[in-house]
Amino acid sequence: IYDYIEQNGLQTGLTECLVLNDNYYIDQRPATHKAAYTCLEALLAHGEKSPLVYSELAALHLEAVTDGYPYPAGASEEQALSLARQAIQMGRTSPYAHRSFGFVTARTGSAEESIRWMKKAYELNTYDLGMAASYGYALIFAGKYSEGTAIMARAVDAASAHPSWWDYSLFLGAFMQGDSDRAARAAEVLAASRKAHYLAARIIVADEAGKHELADRLLGELTGAFPKFAANPEAALRTANYPRDLTERFVAALRAAGLRSAS
Repeated sequence: IYDYIEQNGLQTGLTECLVLNDNYYIDQRPATHKAAYTCLEALLAHGEKSPLVYSELAALHLEAVTDGYPYPAGASEEQALSLARQAIQMGRTSPYAHRSFGFVTARTGSAEESIRWMKKAYELNTYDLGMAASYGYALIFAGKYSEGTAIMARAVDAASAHPSWWDYSLFLGAFMQGDSDRAARAAEVLAASRKAHYLAARIIVADEAGKHELADRLLGELTGAFPKFAANPEAALRTANYPRDLTERFVAALRAAGLRSAS
């Protein structure tokens, strides 16, 4: 629907912001993030009361924190949580508001609480693949790899076009279950997105497949573009609230691939 709206120049108000928001999750970088954020922010300034505005701003705000985007200045987890709470208050039956609160809680609170909110979002609209993917994401980040991967796989397989975090979450779930084929297929899609975690996933897959030249090239990209992550991936994963067993296995796989600075 968003593609149709954009291609035919039908964007107005909230619809335009949602198109920009969708564009960000397909192409995650500072410029697309700021375009979506400032559009939604302007709606709030003009008195827009839709819970969608608050829910999507909350998610984008947390993205700014976790990915280190420069806008908005001084972004914090507390501000993201406040926006998510306002979304719930304005849309008590909105699956988007519940998903946003679950997403923020996954990074700032307990995994079980995140699952509860994501499950509610899924139950409010079981036909929305985005809600299914979000629920699968919450389960994976709670360490429930088998259940979460199965849900995420169905969403990925059913949606030919979807955000890259779906594929990354599927990679994590498959990786933790030792499903190297599915992990490799999921990681392959991440080549179009330049993010530290995605590069790390591709490094792990390349090394485990015996493609050592590719792994070495990707290691060079990772250390050059994301020196802080490369210096201490364990700290980055713990900051993002990854499960302990996932963090340990992920870092061990990077070490095995040749990231000697991993600690």
